[in-house]
Amino acid sequence: MTQPQPRRAVAAVALVLLFGALAFEGLRPLADLDVWWNIRLGEVMVQTRSLAPSDVFSYTRFGTDWPWKDWGTALLLYGTWSLGGLTALVLLKASMLLGTAALQWKMLRNERGLPLPVVVLGVSVCMSAASFRFTERGATVSLVLVAALLWLIDRHRSGKSGLLWAVPLIVLNANMHRGVLLLPVILGALAVVELVEAKLLHEDRAWTRSLGIAAAGSLAVLATPFGIRIITTTIALMGQHSALITEWAPVEYELVKRLSPATLVAIAFVAVGGLLRAIRSRDPWDLALVVLAFGLGMQSIRHLPYIALLGAGPAASGWASVGKELWKGRLQTLLTLAPALAALLYLLGRPLPPPSFGLSPAHFPVKGVAFIQDEGLEGPMFNQFGYGGFLLFNLWPQHRVYIDGRTDLVYTPQMVERYIVSSMDPSVFAEEDNTHNFQFIIVDNSPMQGTFAHLDRNPTWALVHASRRSLIYVKRGGLNDAVANRAAYRWLWPHALEQSIVQADRQGHGAEALMELQRMRIDDPDNLWAEVAHRRIEAMRAQ
Repeated sequence: MTQPQPRRAVAAVALVLLFGALAFEGLRPLADLDVWWNIRLGEVMVQTRSLAPSDVFSYTRFGTDWPWKDWGTALLLYGTWSLGGLTALVLLKASMLLGTAALQWKMLRNERGLPLPVVVLGVSVCMSAASFRFTERGATVSLVLVAALLWLIDRHRSGKSGLLWAVPLIVLNANMHRGVLLLPVILGALAVVELVEAKLLHEDRAWTRSLGIAAAGSLAVLATPFGIRIITTTIALMGQHSALITEWAPVEYELVKRLSPATLVAIAFVAVGGLLRAIRSRDPWDLALVVLAFGLGMQSIRHLPYIALLGAGPAASGWASVGKELWKGRLQTLLTLAPALAALLYLLGRPLPPPSFGLSPAHFPVKGVAFIQDEGLEGPMFNQFGYGGFLLFNLWPQHRVYIDGRTDLVYTPQMVERYIVSSMDPSVFAEEDNTHNFQFIIVDNSPMQGTFAHLDRNPTWALVHASRRSLIYVKRGGLNDAVANRAAYRWLWPHALEQSIVQADRQGHGAEALMELQRMRIDDPDNLWAEVAHRRIEAMRAQ
C-alpha cells in the first residue's frame, strides 16, 4: 500500500534546510576579482552615455578599442553598488543563486512531477555543485538564464505554452554576458530532437514551433550594440587566452576536488541518473541534455556548472524511476530531509569566510591600496594581474593600471604571457620597466609561489610596504624616492623572511632585521608570513 505524501511540515523543513544552505553560500563576502572594473565601467558608461568604446583604465593599452560586450552586467553591478554598496552586491549574488535553485525546483517538481524526495535530492546535489561559480559577474547572470530556459523547455515538452519567452531571454543574455551561444545551442538541440520525434518516431511534436523559435533565438544573439562581434570576439577569447586563465583550466580531478567537491557527486548523479533515464524512458530530449551537460561541462573548470544545470532534469527523472515505492514509502521523510541536511553541512563546512556584507578577508590588497593613497605614490605602477580591477576601482583616475582581468580586446595574449614571464624572469621585467618606466610596484605577498622573488635583491627597488596580501616596492631615485628613504626595509626579503634574518644576523645586523620584522607584524597583524617567521626565529633562538 502506498504511503501518504510527506506532510507539509517535512516539506517545509526540507525547504528551510536547502534554501538556508544556499543562502548561507550566496551571502558569503565578495571575492570576485573582476567585479571592480565592471562597476567602474558602468559608472563611465552612465557618465558618458556611451558604451566606453576605448580603454580608459590602463596606461599600457590606453585608447585601445574596447567594446565591452558584458555592458549590461557592468550597468547592473554599478547600479546595484550605487544603491547599496557592498551589501547590495552580496544580496544580488545570493538572489541569483537562490533564483536558479527555485527555477530548478519548479522544473523538477511542477513540470516533471517528480516525488518530493527526488526533487530535494536533485536540487541539493546539483545546486551545491554549481554554487562555486555564483559570483559577482556576467557569467552568473547567464547561469540563471540557462535555468530559466530549461524550465521553459520542460513546460513546452509537457504541452504548456511559453517557449517563445526564450527569445527575449537570449537577447537579455547577449547583452549581459559574452557567452551568447549556449542558449541558442540548447534551443537548436531541442528543435532537432523534436524533428526526429515527429518524422522518425512518429510522435505528436510541434517541431515547426521549436524550430522557428530556435531560428529566432539564433538571430536574437545579434541584438546587441556589437552585432556579429559578440560571437567572433568570444571565440577568439576562448582560443587565445584559455591557456593563460585559471578558470579556463582543463577539468582535472584534483582541481575539481579542491574547488567544488560536490561536483564529483553531481557528475555521478547525472551520469547514473541519465543512464537510467535513457534505459527506462528512451526520451531523446533527456538523452540530448545529458550529452550536452557533459559535452559542455567538461570543457573547463568554468563550464562545470552546466553538468549540474543541464543534467538535473534527466538525472532526477532517472532516479525517480528506480524503486518508485521507495520514494513514497516509509522512508520518504528520511529521503526528503537527508539530502537537504547534507547540502547544509557541505556548504556550511566549505573552507570559506562566513556570510557578511563586505569583502572576503585577506583576499584583496586593502592595506596596500591604503598605503598608496596615504603616501601619495606617483607615476606608473606595475601591478599584480588579479589585483588590477581592485586597484583601478580604488585608485583610478589618479592611477591607471599596467594590467587587469580584461582579457577581451584590451590585453593581447602576448602581453598577458609577458606579464607571467616577467614575474619569474628579472631580465624580462627589466625590459618592461625600460618600456614603461615603473615608479612603484604592487604585487601579491605569496612567497610560496616564488613569483616576483627577484625584486627582493634588486637594488633598483626598495620594499616599503608588506602586508598579508600586498608587497609594495618603489624605485630608488624615482618620483617616490622620499618614501624609499623613509620607509624602506633594509634587511628583510619578503619572499625569504627567515633566510634574510639569518643572513642579516651573520652580518651583525640581526637586531635591526628583527625590528623590521616587528614593524611588519605591527603594520598588519594578519600578515601570516611575518607571524610564521617570527615564531620560527623565536624557536631557533630558544634552542
